[in-house]
Amino acid sequence: MATTTEYITRIEVEGLWGRLDLDWALQPDVNILSGQNGSGKTTLIRALAQLLRTGNLTAETQRLMRQMRVTFGDGQILVSGEGKAPEGHNIDIISTFDNHLLEIDAVKQLTGGAVRSELDWELYRVQRRYLSYQLALGKRAVEVLTRGSAPERLTEVNARQTLFFDIVDQMFEGSGKKIDRKSDELMFDTPWGKITPYTLSSGEKQLLLILTTALTEDDRPAILLMDEPEISLHFDWQGCLIENIRQINPRAQIILSTHSPALIMNGWVGHVTEINDLIVNK
Repeated sequence: MATTTEYITRIEVEGLWGRLDLDWALQPDVNILSGQNGSGKTTLIRALAQLLRTGNLTAETQRLMRQMRVTFGDGQILVSGEGKAPEGHNIDIISTFDNHLLEIDAVKQLTGGAVRSELDWELYRVQRRYLSYQLALGKRAVEVLTRGSAPERLTEVNARQTLFFDIVDQMFEGSGKKIDRKSDELMFDTPWGKITPYTLSSGEKQLLLILTTALTEDDRPAILLMDEPEISLHFDWQGCLIENIRQINPRAQIILSTHSPALIMNGWVGHVTEINDLIVNK
């Protein structure tokens, strides 16, 4: 079982808009940041994404805050401006905004023209992860068969992927789509034939991206960062999103911002922090 050493324990911001200091103590499972438009929650989440990716903040973000400091349970500390990226932590940053890609020519060549938006590009990248996950799963299955283990052991090896399939099928049931469980890639069976993830609706793409990311974390401790993941998601999907992520990878520390009451209704109210409550200095 993962301990707090695997996760972020504290996020501190100095000089947000030149006048506010923030201090956010995080839980090891689910952390939800809420607040009105313009309250700074998206700024905080996006700055955190920048710091976790590169160890620094962009010039634009530096104009909005003097410094960000992130503390992990193992004692590692990241401070913006030092250019030190995190080490030894499994971090996933999900962007579900379906914006048009600006530099599309190079992407078209790489993806055969299937990718046309930022969300498509994120799906393309998670497809590569899914292939690697499939290979790892196949190796485990071969090891089980080679050792002559009981058939139940093979079922255990595939249990998490089967759960993922079941959840996706349940979510997509209303549109007649079912995930192709025999394909090495993410593909869907429909009444009108097989389709790729790139032909799904924006909401379906978002859900698939989030759940596939959780699956390919492969039941390892992970930090999963999302900014308003409910965008384009059906109301019913919002209500079970966190629960579905936690089922697929219960060892993921979820950090997200949201405007959606539906996202927190099913038992997550106690995990919500209003950004105004983080202010330690006005």
